[in-house]
Amino acid sequence: MFKVKIENSILPAFQGENLRELLIKNGFYINSPCGGNGTCGKCTVTVNGERVKSCGYSISSDISVVIPQNEEIFSSSGLSEAVKKANDKDNVVFCLDIGTSTLALAKISKADGKALKVFTKTNAQRVFGADIISRIDYCKKNSVTPLKDALINQINNMLEGIDASKPCPLFVSGNTCMLHFFFGKDASSLGAYPYTPVFLESQTVSGEALGLKNVTDVISLPCISAFVGADLTAGLSFIEKPKDNKYNVLVDLGTNAEILLFSKDKLLCTSAAAGPCFEGGNISCGMSASDGAIYSFSIDENGNKKYKTICNSSPEGICGTGLFDIVAELLKENIIDETGYMSEEEFIITENVSFSQKDVRQFQLAKSAVRSALTTLMKLENISFDDIEALYISGGFSQELNINNAIFTGLLPKEAEEKIKTLNNTSLAGTVKFALDGKNPLDEFKIIEYVDLSANPDFSESFINNMDF
Repeated sequence: MFKVKIENSILPAFQGENLRELLIKNGFYINSPCGGNGTCGKCTVTVNGERVKSCGYSISSDISVVIPQNEEIFSSSGLSEAVKKANDKDNVVFCLDIGTSTLALAKISKADGKALKVFTKTNAQRVFGADIISRIDYCKKNSVTPLKDALINQINNMLEGIDASKPCPLFVSGNTCMLHFFFGKDASSLGAYPYTPVFLESQTVSGEALGLKNVTDVISLPCISAFVGADLTAGLSFIEKPKDNKYNVLVDLGTNAEILLFSKDKLLCTSAAAGPCFEGGNISCGMSASDGAIYSFSIDENGNKKYKTICNSSPEGICGTGLFDIVAELLKENIIDETGYMSEEEFIITENVSFSQKDVRQFQLAKSAVRSALTTLMKLENISFDDIEALYISGGFSQELNINNAIFTGLLPKEAEEKIKTLNNTSLAGTVKFALDGKNPLDEFKIIEYVDLSANPDFSESFINNMDF
């Protein structure tokens, strides 16, 4: 047995025990976007003065470990706290959005529907991987318990700051996989064909049964399919229905980009495997929207590079909005051609931040998946952009996204430019509406259909066509 010294703790470790697993098991946050596969290098720590990947380090002696400071993802809840606090302290509910990257928790006054307190936090499950597939893989190997415990412990910490005068009900939304982890359900079946969820229906469980403090009942919104979750159901309750004979579109940008195309009584939905690049994953200098991330980029008429970073800190990497700006600017400068070929081996942004040909290809795959999914749904309904009233974009970075650059790179259609509307956290806002009126927005549709893109030949053709810029 060996001793691992870290901060003010000494952890016992067996011969050959994996350092990353030891740290996670003992509640230490270690950034692991790739889920410990050794490909991202973000789990690097200092062992006895030497920097090593914790996922590849086997303990064979007494060691001293230093973990870098946590990356807190900057995310908007979409809600503003009321300036004047309500007097009816007992008449409140909690609303929670469980995102893959972040959690958003609000205390809502039932009297006027205003937020009395709002918290956002980086999802503690990121230690198990930045994307859903990594976490499902961890669930298969280690059970759902560590994933559930990470969520419940974090939510309890957030609830402590809410300061409710008595236990309250908690209304919750999130994608199908996140809700499985939250309710302690094995999500392994979501990781392999035929992708069968344990549940899709709304769940009602006591807070005590889940291990939540100061919570009476927990009520979730229903999911639509294995890959279109309650977060999109919540979004539906927040946005308006289109007029007769018209359609609206809701696109939630993320690792699994979920797309809803709906009329007054019919809903088509699908999910496109965009991958994690919109959130900084699989990009050589990519990072989450945290301190030091480049979120805005341009090249002026003199060729000077202009960028902005979160917290105005020294640039550490590129987050999602910065990625769109960089690709658009390199296209305008003819450094990237219409096929995605990059004339330079590497485009240097700062001394330690660059952009490569591999990064261009990752972006092409992601943007083509999203655009092609939308095209496929529209073709199934035999409609054009003339038939679409509004195209809503939601997601963690949607309101900071430069729409002109999103159109220029081909993610969004030029034909719908005047109809594009960016939204903040529609999942949390929709959950608040559900908590106040109790209406299931899915009940309003006579037809609900999930479209499997993997079996659709139109999607395959569109995907190839939309790869170019």
